[in-house]
Order: sequence, then C-alpha cells, then structure tokens
Amino acid sequence: MTNRINSITANISSQNTDQLKAALAEVSTLSDLSYEEKQELAAAISTTFYRDPSGDEELSQLIDQSELILASLGVEVAGWTIEQLVEADAESAEHFAGALGRIGAPAVDLLLSRFDTSKGDDYSQINLLLAAGHFTDPAIARVLPEALRCAGSANKQVKSAAFYCMGRIFNRIAPETISDADRSTLFDKLFVGLSDPSALVRRHAVRAIGKGVRHSYFTSGQVEKSHNALRAILGMDHFDWDDAFIVRSEAEHQLHYCHGSSKESENPSRGRYHQDFTILEKRELCANTYYFKVNAPLLAKKIQAGQFIIIRPNLDSERIPLSIAGWDREKGYLELVIMAAGRTSTEATMKNVGDSIQDVVGPLGQRSHVAKYEGACVVLGGGYGTGAVIPTARDLRQLGNKVYGIVGARTKDLLILVDELKAVCDEVFVTTNDGSVGIQGFVTHALEKIMEREKVSMVLAVGPVPMMMAVAKVTEGKGIEAWVSLNAIMVDGTGMCGACRVTVGGKTRFACYHGPDFNAYQVDFGELVKRQQMFVAQEKIAFEAMQR
Repeated sequence: MTNRINSITANISSQNTDQLKAALAEVSTLSDLSYEEKQELAAAISTTFYRDPSGDEELSQLIDQSELILASLGVEVAGWTIEQLVEADAESAEHFAGALGRIGAPAVDLLLSRFDTSKGDDYSQINLLLAAGHFTDPAIARVLPEALRCAGSANKQVKSAAFYCMGRIFNRIAPETISDADRSTLFDKLFVGLSDPSALVRRHAVRAIGKGVRHSYFTSGQVEKSHNALRAILGMDHFDWDDAFIVRSEAEHQLHYCHGSSKESENPSRGRYHQDFTILEKRELCANTYYFKVNAPLLAKKIQAGQFIIIRPNLDSERIPLSIAGWDREKGYLELVIMAAGRTSTEATMKNVGDSIQDVVGPLGQRSHVAKYEGACVVLGGGYGTGAVIPTARDLRQLGNKVYGIVGARTKDLLILVDELKAVCDEVFVTTNDGSVGIQGFVTHALEKIMEREKVSMVLAVGPVPMMMAVAKVTEGKGIEAWVSLNAIMVDGTGMCGACRVTVGGKTRFACYHGPDFNAYQVDFGELVKRQQMFVAQEKIAFEAMQR
C-alpha cells in the first residue's frame, strides 16, 4: 500500500463519521491511481456498506457517496466488486450492485462470467440479478437469457429476482435494444408468472409486465392480454383467463402497472365483483346478540336456505362461520345474527352502521333439504339458531307445507326473532326454561305437543348441541325425517383443511362442504361435543387478550 492512501484507508475504516467524510473527500481528489491502489481503496470503501445508519442521515449519505466513489475506480475493481456482491447481505448487496451498474458496459462480461460459474448457488444468482437491474447501458440486454433461465428456477426467491431484474431492465434500456422475438419470449415467461403459487413471484411478474407495457416493450395484443387478465380478476369484463391467477386483492393494487384508459381501470373498486360489505343496519336483539344487515349484492343473488358464510371482521381477525337469517336479492343485502361468544364474534358485534366487514366468503355449504311432505314440518331455533331456520321455514311453506316454528330460550329476555319466524310459519310456539313466557320447558316439549296434535314428517333443529341431541332423541323411531345443523370449527369453508370433520353414519364428513345440515340420527354427537371443546382454553386466552 502506498503512503498516499495509507491514512485515507485508515480513516475510511474508522467508525468516526467526520474522519470518513474527510477521507471520502480526499479520495475524490486522487488521480493516476495504480491497479493495486484501486484494489486497496475498494476494499476500504466497501466497509461502509456494512454500517448501519440507524436513522443517521449524514452517515446514510456518506454510504451512498462511497458507492459512487467505488464506481469511479472503474473496471479494474469490477471483478473484485462482483466477488464481494455474491457474498454480501441484502442491504450491502444493493450498494455493490449500484456501483457495478454505474461502471456499466465494461462490467457486463464479468457479470455474465460469474452467472456461469455460480449456477447452482441460488444466493449468488439472486445478487447477480440484483446487480443486472442497476445497469443503464444497453449492453446489459445480454444478461436477459440468464434472467430467463433463472425465471425457471424452483426457488421462488431466484424466480422473483429474475422478474425483478427484467422489470428494471425494461425501465432502463430502449425496447429496440432487444429483438421482437426475445421480447415475446420475455412476455410469455412473465405472463406464466402471474399464476405462480408464490405471491412474491406474482408481484414481481406483474410489475415487470407493467414496466414493459409502459415502455412499449410488448405488442398491442400482449398489452391487451396483460391488462385484460387483471381486469378479469377484478370482474371488470369478460376474458379468457389462461393461467392468470393473481388473487383479487393483488389485482386491485397492481392494475395500475398496466395502463388502461377506461374509467373502470382508473377506479378498480367499481369492478363487477367488488363488494364493500358495508353494515347497513344494526340492532341489539338481546344481551350480546345482534342483528346486522350487510351490503353483499353478489352473495345475496346466490345464497340459499341453509347455506352459510365465513367472515373476517378485521384485517387481523380469525375466520368464523355464520348462518344466514335472510336476504334481499334485489336490494343486495344479507341478514346476519351474531352472538358475542368469543374474541372474533365480539369483534364483529363491535362494528357499527357504516363500518365494513373486512372479508366475506360464500355462499358455502349445501342448501337445506326442502321438499313437499305428507305431514307437517317443524323448524326449531335455539338462541342465535332462530335466525338460521327462518329461510328454510320460508322455503318449506312456499312448497305448500304446513310449517310450525319453535323458539326456545332460558328466559323471555333472551328470545329473538319471534315475529320474523311467525311471518314465515303457520304457527310459532315459544318456550322458556323459567316459564317467563310461553311453554315452560325446552323446545322438545313444544315439539311433543305438535307431534301429539298431528303427523309430523320433517324437523330441522339449529342451536346448541344438547338441544339438537334432544330433538333427535324425541323424534327417532317415529318415521320423522330429522336434520340438525352442525356449526363445528371451520377454517377454510371448502373442505380442504379438514378442521370441521364430523362422523355421520360411521363415515367422515366435512361440516362446511357436506353440510351444514346432516341426518340427526346418524350424527356422532359424542365426538362432536369433544371437538367443540378442543379449543376452549385457547379461545379464552384470545378473548382475554382482546380485553387488555
């Protein structure tokens, strides 16, 4: 090391910001540096890339200045910089990559050579792709075959880095630099990336396509294909989906990467499939139990009696299943009854008119078993289950059946939706455990009175498990078709996760997919009770955490 750079390298390597500032300023005045001096200075300067500014604005600026000075040392330090790049951490690699990009064309061959020798080393490939994205010289187009190769990697980090690199290059060099055939190949690879299982890969694929669109890299047909793919996901128009499977929440945020002139493209929220799930009405039915009217026009058009939805009240909430108490297909709303029992249901009941539910998925499950029966039909609701039997009662009556309704609660203050049930039944019986109103006793007592009066062909019970078990016991062996609704633990609501397994007729069934209504005489209630008690302790912890 020559004497003239001895003190400079020492000051750069020190932890004193003032010394670093003075040393960098002195390096900028040096000329006629030998190859060895440049190597020594590069080694010293690169130490700044590993410093943590931690909010120190001056140090952050000095690190950026170091990147510029490293690049000014020229092609003689390019090989050394690449060797540091492939081993560097993510933050430091950005600065090595930036320096290489500024060195420009003379470093491209070295970069390509390192791509070749680093095959199989995913970490090195990622950092090399990062560096390629910093070049502004047209020569960097020669790296695109390497980017295409990496785009076929099984490693999602490598694949996403390849798409990131492509997008950066689209931003930096003119499209004429790349042949039409190569641009078409790039588009095809990126479009396939829209269907990748990894959200990270999808994000970088759509961003790269968007940058290619903006900088005229693609044909008008490719532009239309990319734009329509995102518009179709948002329900804005009809489109042959191909393999474009970006999820809708991604498409809403990424559509702007692909330009469009229509009003809908400027406002994705106006899409045909967009729903905001705004709460239109809320009222308290009894202590801790609330009625909600929720805007959901697409769900309202398709929902059927017995089906359910899964909601997530807030962004960080769990998913919970809810029965449907009613709907209006023309006005586009659903009616829900929610009892605040655990953390998530309590979060839902805290919503007010004008608020929105974060997510609503549905319709889920199978519709209720409704038909024209010889004898009478009886629907029994316990607690919030009363709302769930109203749609089925309505459908049964519309088919010409005589329909009885039974509503049960511990006391009269806990009775809900009695008038609403009366509107869809021929007659409604009310029971309370304490006799404060109606028949003193349980819903089964009212059911027995109806069975004594006339022939009953079908019953549907929705409510607590003990109540449904009792209904099954009272009706079994009497030639009555009996159904119960099993609101077991549900997660995905499509039968994929298996969380809602129940045993019916000796076979495993999924309450969310095969149900929620099942033959009451075939349900293994003992197993169901155990399953519902599995997470009681965890639910208590979650609820207590919310109250802190």
